[in-house]
Amino acid sequence: MTLIVRQASLFLMVILIAGCGTKADKKPASDPVRVKAIRIQKSPLPNQLSYSGTIEPDNTADIGFAVAGTVNNISVQEGDHVQQGQLLASIDATEYNNALAIANASLEQAEDMYHRLNDLYQKGSLPAKDYIEIKSKLAQAQANKSINAKHIADSKLYAPISGIITARKIEKGSTAAPGIPAFTIIKTDIVTAKITVPESEVGAIRNGMDAKVFIATLEDTITGKITIINPQADPVSRTYSVKIKLINSNKRLLPGMLTNVFINTGKAVNAISIPATAIVRDADDLTYVFVTNEQHKAIRKRISAGQLTGSNEVVITSGLQEGDQLITNGQSHLKDGSAVIVE
Repeated sequence: MTLIVRQASLFLMVILIAGCGTKADKKPASDPVRVKAIRIQKSPLPNQLSYSGTIEPDNTADIGFAVAGTVNNISVQEGDHVQQGQLLASIDATEYNNALAIANASLEQAEDMYHRLNDLYQKGSLPAKDYIEIKSKLAQAQANKSINAKHIADSKLYAPISGIITARKIEKGSTAAPGIPAFTIIKTDIVTAKITVPESEVGAIRNGMDAKVFIATLEDTITGKITIINPQADPVSRTYSVKIKLINSNKRLLPGMLTNVFINTGKAVNAISIPATAIVRDADDLTYVFVTNEQHKAIRKRISAGQLTGSNEVVITSGLQEGDQLITNGQSHLKDGSAVIVE
């Protein structure tokens, strides 16, 4: 009898201890977070296309001497701004000067002989064959003089356009030769923003359309016009090259700068836009929002955001659907699965 009582007492103690442990482990449920929400609807918005691009010079010229010789003077360096017609460099023209002196002497001799024989020919005392021969020698002497005079002129290299020297490929004392570039000049008073447009969007773009070009480095936006739409698509990416002309009178735009280009097609498109304040960005620079479901839970959704509208709303390109209930206030206190009360 005593054994039975002891076993019953032990069993009762185990139950009491288990019950106490269950109550201690049980955590009170967190209170629902009060939030505000709106039902997402599509609305007509201006169809604005956006692309990443790069600033390119309007013109690039590789220039060099037209004659061979030893470089004896260089007047500019890389990075210098030059004007059209400015002297860049020269080569030793001693040989060409001597050749011109010889050509001048030959021309004087040919002219003197021509005048003598021309009088005889006019009087009928000179055969036509001899007259034609002296005329030919005179023409050759004149051409020889012109060639050597041009060689002397070509011994000085002038800038064919106004721009910036981006490369100097010669040194004083080096040998210049025809066809070998001595300098590279880029024309920067006018530049272009080059973008690539996918096949699905190129039909909405036309020459002459305005485009807004944002240059992050300068924190400035410049308006330009589309001037070139390459009709040949890239065979691999199936994209088309488009260029926007930009006036660069202050020389702030430099080739290689990265840009964001925005083109308004003039048409409307139904799209989802949400208040910018509803968007949350985490430590990994990922953007997301919270929506509510039928169980009054907050669901975290990754989104892709487009351009900002004039009413401080952001166009959403992916991640949300029409009819979703978007939390617009109180989302900073939420995590995925939090209970909410929509006010």
